[in-house]
Amino acid sequence: MCGIVGATGHAITEDRLHRAIASLRHRGPDGRGTFIDAGGAVALGHARLSIIDLETGAQPLYSEDEDIVLVCNGEIYDFERIRNELIAIGHVFQTKSDSEVIIHLYQQHGPNFFKHLRGEFAFLLYDREKSVLLAVRDRFGIKPLFYNEQNGRFLFASEAKAMFATGLLKPEMCIESVRDYFSGVIPDSMFEGVQVVPPACCLTVDLVGHTHTIQRYWDCDFPPENDGNDVTDVTQCIAMVRETFDEAVRFRLRSDVPVGVYLSGGIDSAIVAATVAKYHNEKVKAFNIAFPDDEAFNEFELSREMAKKIGAEFHSIECGAEAMLENMEECIWVTELPFPNFHGVGKFMLSKLARDHVTVVLTGEGSDEVFLGYIFFQPGMGAMTDQMHDELKQEKLPGRRKVREIIEALGFVPMPEHVHSLTRGVQRQIRRFFHKRHRPRLDKSHPLDSLKRRIDRAQTEGRPLARQMQYAWIRTMLAPYLLTILGDRAEMSHAIEGRTPFLDHHLVEKARHIPDHYKIHDGVEKYVLREAFKDRITESIYVRKKWPYTAPPLWIEKGHSSMLDALIEKHLSREAIERSGTFNYRAVRALQWISRFVFFDCRPKRGLNVALLLLLTVQILDSQYVQDFENVLDATSAKNK
Repeated sequence: MCGIVGATGHAITEDRLHRAIASLRHRGPDGRGTFIDAGGAVALGHARLSIIDLETGAQPLYSEDEDIVLVCNGEIYDFERIRNELIAIGHVFQTKSDSEVIIHLYQQHGPNFFKHLRGEFAFLLYDREKSVLLAVRDRFGIKPLFYNEQNGRFLFASEAKAMFATGLLKPEMCIESVRDYFSGVIPDSMFEGVQVVPPACCLTVDLVGHTHTIQRYWDCDFPPENDGNDVTDVTQCIAMVRETFDEAVRFRLRSDVPVGVYLSGGIDSAIVAATVAKYHNEKVKAFNIAFPDDEAFNEFELSREMAKKIGAEFHSIECGAEAMLENMEECIWVTELPFPNFHGVGKFMLSKLARDHVTVVLTGEGSDEVFLGYIFFQPGMGAMTDQMHDELKQEKLPGRRKVREIIEALGFVPMPEHVHSLTRGVQRQIRRFFHKRHRPRLDKSHPLDSLKRRIDRAQTEGRPLARQMQYAWIRTMLAPYLLTILGDRAEMSHAIEGRTPFLDHHLVEKARHIPDHYKIHDGVEKYVLREAFKDRITESIYVRKKWPYTAPPLWIEKGHSSMLDALIEKHLSREAIERSGTFNYRAVRALQWISRFVFFDCRPKRGLNVALLLLLTVQILDSQYVQDFENVLDATSAKNK
């Protein structure tokens, strides 16, 4: 894994390009490479984390005639087979890098080369002869790729901070993104003018016409139930899942540096760890995070028991309240996101532990999305039933007109809590937290607008309810949040490459034809997955109900710790709020006051705490990027040298 930077149409200097690459040194501490076109049309930069081909894999990579230039972040799996096939038909390779196959696949197959790519990747490919630049992202958005467009000129980067570091884009908070986040809709970016290349898409820049297009090359394509391709025999389903997942893991064990696994007390990481132990030729190194302050969240014993079963070398880090607070600001800097829960800080700390032992980790992300692991996929358990759906559409439930409109607009049924957060009444309440100068702008849009842009109605029509929600969750939560704050950004903050075998698209394409009643069977989520790997995991994990990875709540109130008091005083004081200009201080103060008088842990108390944590982390993000970007960047760069 690495960090990449690119620019088209900007008169970018070598110094500016190097400064942008330096801002990504945490992603790639092992080397830097640059390319600036003689005509100044394109500049590319690369910060390298050496994983495969340690000696000759430096980037940018070039075609033989140097007409094609590539910088890539990620891994292409099964590349050795692809490489040999290309060599057999005349292609000449200059390195042993997995990334170089991208250039030759592009030369050989043209626009159809995407289907040959298997892995986690984001790359920029410049074709000098055709005067085009391709910005491509993997099917699920495992690897990030941001861009900014200004009158036909583009900036690209693995993280927004690298674009700001060029000096060609000023960091500003996007007020609609902040509003959407408070509404439960995770934005692609928190910054004005910063967008993402969507997962499974190629953004093509025409350098002559100064235009661009975005092409989707893959989609989930969950079929209607019983479409003729469904695997109807449960034994056959179990065998298929086991065989395809094993293959996905074997490919992800290919590395020239040490490999480990993250191991919680859940079934997903346990299956990954057990499968790695089966195929890895070295003793597995397993990494766990323990929450000693709250046994309800502490999975240490379950993890240790699983590590013992597979003979793993077990490492654990304790993550208490003070430790989370100590790491909070640095975590926000690297993730470029506020957060409603401290689990991202925990993953940040876990990655720091892992980096002392390995460079690559296999993780369990994606299993719930593929095998229906979340409780809201189950009828009557957080998701609306088909009957409720029909009643709402027919307005049989009084006072739910806005909910019906949301359902019609999206073409799927979100979680009821999510629907509630998008109603006009709740939006009016959220609006009051913003400074009055932002309210006219907020009135021109709605969080629903962002959701609608991500939902392709053709992917939901005619599908069962669970598959509609499965698709919607993948499009709205997986890439912008789960694969960011719990994935790439937390891992790459310490130069750890995370690999996600459950999101191997070959596995997903086969699993989508498994009937839903094999994924959720008699109320047991991920049934077919449990049965496929029952013999590899402990009994306690096999029978355990879904428990999502999360951290214990840390109450955002004064008096709990001196460190938290200092953060609140620094970022939620009248002076800090008025300086940032995002929020209405009186509303923030009222929320703090109300929270003080709810003395017990209950749903309203937890809701207030989430809101306060979001307020605090948005303010920290604003302080780091808008108020003091240059100083924070310089201090971070000095620390990472």
